[in-house]
Amino acid sequence: MRTYHCVVTSSANDLNYVIDGPSDGRPVLFVHGILTCRAHWLLNLPAFHEAGFRSIAIDLLGHGSSPAPEAEAAYHPDRYVERFCALRELVDAERWFVVGQSLGAALTLNYAMSRPDEVIAHVVTNSHSAFGELDRIRNPASARERAQLMIDGGIDAVMRHPLNPRRARAFDDAQRSEFDDAMLLSQADGIARTMMYTSPHTPLRHRLPDNPVDTLLVAGDREEAFTPAREWVEEHAANFRVERVSATHAVNISAADDFNRIAIEFLNRYP
Repeated sequence: MRTYHCVVTSSANDLNYVIDGPSDGRPVLFVHGILTCRAHWLLNLPAFHEAGFRSIAIDLLGHGSSPAPEAEAAYHPDRYVERFCALRELVDAERWFVVGQSLGAALTLNYAMSRPDEVIAHVVTNSHSAFGELDRIRNPASARERAQLMIDGGIDAVMRHPLNPRRARAFDDAQRSEFDDAMLLSQADGIARTMMYTSPHTPLRHRLPDNPVDTLLVAGDREEAFTPAREWVEEHAANFRVERVSATHAVNISAADDFNRIAIEFLNRYP
């Protein structure tokens, strides 16, 4: 397995991030979903590196090495827009590509639609947070119940949760160990706050018919529960292209080769 040089950097924008790839490469922001971390992209960054991209992979609040502030406002999707803007300036990118997974896709969509002048093109994966029905997402009682499980169970509950991709068959032992090393730094209370304070604000169906940024949805067809949302995107979302692959919810892990090929081909269409 080839080793890729990564630089862990800190900044005033309060998100931990890792830079991978050539210093003169085209910049790509990678944003993971809930109950994972920047290591979610272990099977993708080498391919993007070889394709000439400079990847910036963040940890969401409470996840990996990012902090877990107590203030509810810190977790709002609009606050992430501000962080992404600040991070773009920190890595000296006038514009960049953006890739979002699950909850991360909701955050990057909100960013791209709020600051379309900063985003060249956009790739997302299955995301109930962004594309799902409102009553599935905006359920405060359910959010509190899920959050309490994290608070009560601590990091053990985080690592055992079915959405945590550490058990993915695509990971070999070394990759799983690398993922665990990054994920075990997470703070369960920060993940709980994400469930309570970020997720309820992520539904975007009301904005997607006016989406101004060229966007690719790489949809995992083995997550049957996502099919209605994918069909809604195909019918209603503006400037969207949909590519279906045989993958589970974590599309970029369970079908990493397909995801890498499709996403890189899409981004390479843009100078």
